[in-house]
Amino acid sequence: MDSSTTRESSRVFATLIAVQVAFGTLPVSAKLVIPAVGAYGLAAIRLLGAGAIFAWLARREVAAIPWRDRFAIAGCGLLGMAANQLLFLGGLSRTNAVNATVLVTTIPVFTFIVAILTRREKVSFRGGAGVLIAFCGVVYLVGAGANASRETLLGDMMIVANALSYAIYLVLVRRYAQRYSAKAIVGIGFPAAALVAAPFGFAELRGASFSQDIVLGVAYVVLVPTVFTYLANAWALRRARSSTVAGFIYLQPLVGACLAVWVLGEALSGRLVTSAIAVFIGIFLLIRRNPTGGLENEAADDDSR
Repeated sequence: MDSSTTRESSRVFATLIAVQVAFGTLPVSAKLVIPAVGAYGLAAIRLLGAGAIFAWLARREVAAIPWRDRFAIAGCGLLGMAANQLLFLGGLSRTNAVNATVLVTTIPVFTFIVAILTRREKVSFRGGAGVLIAFCGVVYLVGAGANASRETLLGDMMIVANALSYAIYLVLVRRYAQRYSAKAIVGIGFPAAALVAAPFGFAELRGASFSQDIVLGVAYVVLVPTVFTYLANAWALRRARSSTVAGFIYLQPLVGACLAVWVLGEALSGRLVTSAIAVFIGIFLLIRRNPTGGLENEAADDDSR
C-alpha cells in the first residue's frame, strides 16, 4: 500500500469515526433541548432545516431525476425520515438516552428481517443467529420492563418502532439509491418528510422557549448529527466497502451511553449492560455473515438515525 492510499484510508476511517461520534451525540443533545421546544417541535425543525440545506445542495442532481422517481423517493422519505424522526424524538422524550442508544442499533436486524420477507435476502445460519441474539437483548431490555415507569416503556417501544420504520425504508429506497446519489436521495426525501412533520411540530413550537442555549442546541442538532453525518457518510461510502461503513455503528452506543452518564447523570444498569452486549454480538454476527454483500449493502448505502 503506497503513501497516498494510506492517507486516503486514514481519511476515510477518521471520517467514519467522526460520523458515528456525531450520531452518538444526538440522544443527549436532543434530550437537552426537547424540554424547551418539544420532541415533535425538534423533529420539525431538524427536518425543515436539514431539508432546506439538502434541497439546495442537491438542486441540480434532483432536476435530472424523472418526476416518477422523485415521487417514489419522496414516499420513501415519509417512512424513513418523517416517521423515523417523529418516533425517535417522541420516544426519546419518554425514555432515557442510554436506552435509546442501544435500541437504535437494531436497525440492521430489522433490515435483515424485512429483506428476507421481501425475498431480497437469503437466510443464513450466522444471520439467523445474529437476529435471534439481538432480539433477545431487545426483549430483555424492553419487554421485561427495564424501567418501572410505564412512560419509559412506551418510549422504548417507540424507539424500536423507529428502527423498524427506517429498516423498511432502507429496503424500499435501495433501488433508487443504486440509480442516484445519496445527496439526491436526501435532497428529495428530507423536504418531503419536513412537510409531513411540520404540522406535528408547529403545535409544540407555539409554546416553545428559545433561549440562547436552546438556539445553539437546536442548531447543533440540525448541523452536526444531521447535515454533517449524512454528507460525510455519503462521502465515505464512495471510498469504503459498505460492510466497513456499517461496522462503525458500534461506536454510536458507546458514545451515547458515555455522554448520557456524564452529561445527563443517567445510570448504567446491569440489565442495560447485558442487553447491550447481546445486541452488539447479534449485530456483529449479522453484519459479518457475508463480507462481500448482502445486508451490508442494504443497511449502509443510506445510513441514518
